[in-house]
Amino acid sequence: MLLADLPVPTRRLPLAERPFLPTGLDEARARGWSELDVVLVSGDAYVDHPSFGAALIGRVLEAAGYRVGVLAQPDWHSAEPLRALGKPRLFFGVTAGNLDSMVNHYTAHGRRRSEDAYSPDGRVGLRPDRAATVYAQRCREAFKGVPVVLGGVEASLRRLAHFDCWDDAVRRSILFDAKADLLVYGQGERPILEVAERLARGVEARAIDDVAGVALIRKSWDDLGAKWGRETVVLPSFEQIREDREAYARCSQAWHLEHNPANARLLVQPHGDRAVVVLPPAKPPTTPELDRIYELPFSRGPHPRYRGARVPAWEQIKDSVQIVRGCCAGCAFCSLTEHQGREVSSRSPESVLAELQELASTPSFRGTLSDLGGPTANLWGMGCGDPRARELCRRASCIFPTVCPKLAIDHGPLVDLYRAARRVPGIKHAFVASGVRYDVVHADQRSGERYLEELVRHHVSGHLKVAPEHVSERVLQVMRKPGVEEFDRLRREFERMSRAAGKEQYLVPYFISSHPGCALEDAAELHDYLQANRWRPQQVQDFMPTPMTLATDIFFTGLDPASLKPVFVEKSLEGRKMQKALMRWGDPELRPWYERAMKTLGRRGPRHR
Repeated sequence: MLLADLPVPTRRLPLAERPFLPTGLDEARARGWSELDVVLVSGDAYVDHPSFGAALIGRVLEAAGYRVGVLAQPDWHSAEPLRALGKPRLFFGVTAGNLDSMVNHYTAHGRRRSEDAYSPDGRVGLRPDRAATVYAQRCREAFKGVPVVLGGVEASLRRLAHFDCWDDAVRRSILFDAKADLLVYGQGERPILEVAERLARGVEARAIDDVAGVALIRKSWDDLGAKWGRETVVLPSFEQIREDREAYARCSQAWHLEHNPANARLLVQPHGDRAVVVLPPAKPPTTPELDRIYELPFSRGPHPRYRGARVPAWEQIKDSVQIVRGCCAGCAFCSLTEHQGREVSSRSPESVLAELQELASTPSFRGTLSDLGGPTANLWGMGCGDPRARELCRRASCIFPTVCPKLAIDHGPLVDLYRAARRVPGIKHAFVASGVRYDVVHADQRSGERYLEELVRHHVSGHLKVAPEHVSERVLQVMRKPGVEEFDRLRREFERMSRAAGKEQYLVPYFISSHPGCALEDAAELHDYLQANRWRPQQVQDFMPTPMTLATDIFFTGLDPASLKPVFVEKSLEGRKMQKALMRWGDPELRPWYERAMKTLGRRGPRHR
């Protein structure tokens, strides 16, 4: 069954009556199932909500007629827990969870985190490091011969050889380490249905080479270009990029161009006598397809097995509604763009309002919608206005260095959606907590100001999150972010509109320290800007190199992949501490590092230049 053919439920049961996907054989038998077609193994707690990947894929497969079970956070120390749902007829689907397990476990400085937001009561230790690899290996041990299909952000962003900051080394494609048959990358609903359909027809897993959004291992690949009617790009091999940083940079530049489903070429990267083959990306869901997905009968909460334990990540999003996927900004440090893609998919107003009505009717809802957004709050309903140009486009960003003139920008329909959301019975407040691209607001001559006024007057909970990330022009160029003048304009507008609305509200700017391209002098420039504006930011994040982002590739190589020119990278702990201290000079723990930074810069105090 194709995603476009996914049936729409004819009758929606009340939330309390919607059965969860089975997590044990007793639950499967209660449904009258003697075996399962698919067993999904996840590093997250099982929360039956569309914001949790395993639940989302599970419900899509269930709607297509497959019998699906979920093994959430199984004990990985032996294969036995992977046998809890029996042998799946078609395949094991393995995901580390909503986050890369290493990002989930470690801070930017390599310290173990004290909480796992995707586990019951925030408990740590319920999933292994490199969870996708470990789970896949245990699935192999549990039932030999059952295909293993990787998915989720950890696998998606490790589909090629990549720099791994936790090993401080280049690692092979995760397909080799996990010994998996296939890897589904990006938004997985479309490819996983096609993979399931082929396996149900008896096609061997490793022979499935005609599904977009899939990566696999091959010994030969000469036939694939003709099969797809597209060129094949042979990237520098794993062995080459492990030893040669310029080869790594060239590899990065080559694969980052192949993101458009309409024109992406096949990618081949040799690993010894075999190669990982990355087939072109799958098309993102259309609006009708996305609507169908969000109409599926999610129970919208944690499985009863947790007996009331809180799952922090669910607590954060349980009163929110996602209206958009994907992001066309292409920020250098963002893994979401590399995972969900650059093409924006939006739900229809009818679909959004239906979910709001359902949410408002739940007994636990107290009238406050915590977020109406997605990766970027104000990209809903936007996309390329020229179909022919969209088929040919290979730009890394629709917004940087300037907003593309072919990007159809109109915030008017989003204003209408916000107003309709406020009219839903039971909703007292409808806040927008997702980040806002203010450069896109400013590019909208028709309705940008009206959108900002609506947002400021009705949809800010007291603080509006924005992400200027830095103020140094050379750092912003590496980041692919707009100049500080755009942020200054937003700040003036926000303050003026808040006063006009009679509200005391604040901007919460997010900044990144030690990003590639940022030297101590650039951090000092940001320090001076913050002091001049009397800001003491709480939201300062140390740059963390995560697999397959452009910024990570620059961090590892010290080169701009597009030009192969050197880029300064701060890798020393001392330098990173000093940069962070310049942004958070009021933090007593960072005070010694602040004083050291000032001394290094030749300054005597905060105001001395």
